[in-house]
Amino acid sequence: PRCFDVGVSCNTWFKNGGVGRKAHGGYENNAPNTIDGCEDYSIGKRGHDESIQSMKVASVDGAFLSVGEKARIEAYVFKAKDTSSRSNPNEKEYAHFWYAPDAKSKDWSHLRSTSFDPGSGGLMRLNLNFTLQPGDSTQAVRLTYGYAESRYMGPCDRMDKYFDVDDLVFEVNHGAIPVPSFQYIATLDSPLPNHSKSIAATYDSEYTVPRCFEHASLCHGGFVLIRGVGDEEENSPNTIDSCADRTGSSSQKFESIFFMSVQSVTKEIMTVGDWVSITTAVTSPTDTSLRPMPADHQFIIHFYYKSDVVSSWKYITSRFRQPGLDSGLFSVKYMLPAGSVHVVRVIYGYGPFIVGPCVRSWEYYDVDDLMFTVVEPFSTVLPSLAPTSSVAEEDLVAVYDTEFTAPRCFDVG
Repeated sequence: PRCFDVGVSCNTWFKNGGVGRKAHGGYENNAPNTIDGCEDYSIGKRGHDESIQSMKVASVDGAFLSVGEKARIEAYVFKAKDTSSRSNPNEKEYAHFWYAPDAKSKDWSHLRSTSFDPGSGGLMRLNLNFTLQPGDSTQAVRLTYGYAESRYMGPCDRMDKYFDVDDLVFEVNHGAIPVPSFQYIATLDSPLPNHSKSIAATYDSEYTVPRCFEHASLCHGGFVLIRGVGDEEENSPNTIDSCADRTGSSSQKFESIFFMSVQSVTKEIMTVGDWVSITTAVTSPTDTSLRPMPADHQFIIHFYYKSDVVSSWKYITSRFRQPGLDSGLFSVKYMLPAGSVHVVRVIYGYGPFIVGPCVRSWEYYDVDDLMFTVVEPFSTVLPSLAPTSSVAEEDLVAVYDTEFTAPRCFDVG
């Protein structure tokens, strides 16, 4: 199973549940469902013995899956109902999580193992958080699940007669991102087509940033307030915490942010719980060969947000620029948590991959903030919609709960 696009999550939705090839008496669709041909080894029966039913990889903070960020593996396994008749009765079951930052390499790293008693059968959910590592944009996770001797296994050691292995391949934000056209932003002095209300930010001297004071479907900084870098930038540094740019002279020769906007995906007034898109246009030098360590550095754009002016910055994701390009437009999406005044931050610089709301170790970078107002229609009912757990634009699928003997959704959805 594979998700070909970068998303908030990647889910098999029980489509390949089961164990073993059908030609060999098994009941798993497209078995073995592994990138390296690792096979199940099981004489298990449907609804009675061990099997992996579903796998999912999801962003922990609700942003798109990105290198350097936390992700969660969620798997549903079917536990054996009765092991008393086995040659080694009443042993434990074992689950091992594996991760390949480059799916093409098929080089598995062990994340964690857990064990539990078989019990009386039925579905059980397994969770594990891990950090997405640099490697390739196409990555993979593996779950091996079995009985008794499976405790000693590697990524593909079939040591017991009840053993299932499945992989899930997914995409992450990593490496150079194609640069889309940004011609449409030339008309931002007037409302964008189909937006219910788009407004231009004005400088807020209290918080020292461009700010949209009214509710809107789109808030943009135009081409004046944040254009430039360092001393060339009007009201520099245009950040609420005095994080300053670091670069040489002339924004035409160094990294520079010259446009920022935040807009509702639905083009309606931005409201708590909505998905919004941060868009930024940047310019950069075409030649970095004279800079220190040019082979080890790259153009990087970091995106952050705050749901109020006093909270800490929350990292969304990063984008990577192709070298030798003059200008480009980049967008990322995130879900608006509770709060009436929000701030987004874009950091654009040249250096090694370092995540932080103010990357002072980079020699060349520009940083700018944009403050905007959000509607809180259900503030007394929903105290927090912060995307601290996996958030996906999809419905939950109920699974059978043996305790309550009914289909059940185990997560809030």
